[in-house]
Amino acid sequence: MRPRRLFLKQAAAIGMTLLSSSSLTAAPPNEKKKTVPILLDTDIGTDVDDAFALALILASPELDLRGVTTVGTDPQTRALLVCRFLTAVGRSDIPVAAGAPPQPVEEIEKQGRYATSDGSRSSHTLQPVKETAVAFLYQRLKEDRKEWTLLAIGPLTNLARLLREHPDCKPWIKRIVLMAGSVRVGSKGQAPPEPEWNVRCDIPAAQAVFASGIPLVVAPLDATTMLKLEETQRRRFFQAKTPLTEQVRRLYELWGERTPTLYDPLAVALCFEERFCTMEDLRLEVDAQGKTRIVKGTSNARVATAIRRDDFLTWYVDRVAKQPALIHPQPKPGY
Repeated sequence: MRPRRLFLKQAAAIGMTLLSSSSLTAAPPNEKKKTVPILLDTDIGTDVDDAFALALILASPELDLRGVTTVGTDPQTRALLVCRFLTAVGRSDIPVAAGAPPQPVEEIEKQGRYATSDGSRSSHTLQPVKETAVAFLYQRLKEDRKEWTLLAIGPLTNLARLLREHPDCKPWIKRIVLMAGSVRVGSKGQAPPEPEWNVRCDIPAAQAVFASGIPLVVAPLDATTMLKLEETQRRRFFQAKTPLTEQVRRLYELWGERTPTLYDPLAVALCFEERFCTMEDLRLEVDAQGKTRIVKGTSNARVATAIRRDDFLTWYVDRVAKQPALIHPQPKPGY
């Protein structure tokens, strides 16, 4: 009996030690998870993937969207489009600013009708702030000097101007996450790479951002051109009929094409989630033709060079389609 009693006493002692240790290291049950503060720069209104990207941001508790700026032809209409979208989903607390001319030329007529249709001019609809995109971005960065993530899913015109006109803001930017470039794969999903749209629209701006010295996280064509939301997934997405999916549906219908490619949502995901991608640390630069080239030297970019397509698309649809109605916070003072 003695060996048995000794064994039981030792087991009890070990159990108490483990319990004590776990109670010391366990996180407080009500501890709030840290979110990523982001400022979004978008050419929403041209391709429809920007609308899918905005929906993912709003459906992701990991992200704290502090403002939206618009880039491309008629940035004011694009800003009104964002304002209507945010109001419709209960997020009129998020300020929106339009880019200043000149802007790269991009189509806006089809989805632009969303910004001027019935209800968009209601007194309850959010309106853009008076500041230009660059002035707004600089003001936000300066007022709240935290580790900001700038998320760029359009041409890099506004960001290049920000860095040129206010170089003192660089220390306040932790990283720039962008959908841009073509490293080894082109738009057809195979070599050779090619000048990608967001880069090609404003090549000097892209060159400036890639050479800025700010760490980059890049979603190029290598990991995005295959992200086609086919009919089965689209049906599952739109049948959810949530506030988010309904606003995306309206823009999708105005866009007028069948199968969207979710280029920009991957850039959103990379703000907090890399598990679907093969990531490489590379040094990238943009040449005079708009090609994104790998060059020798210390890496300046963390780059998604491959993706598990089906897993990502399933995750995307599940996350956005299951998002319930959003709470409508009060607008922040001054905006």
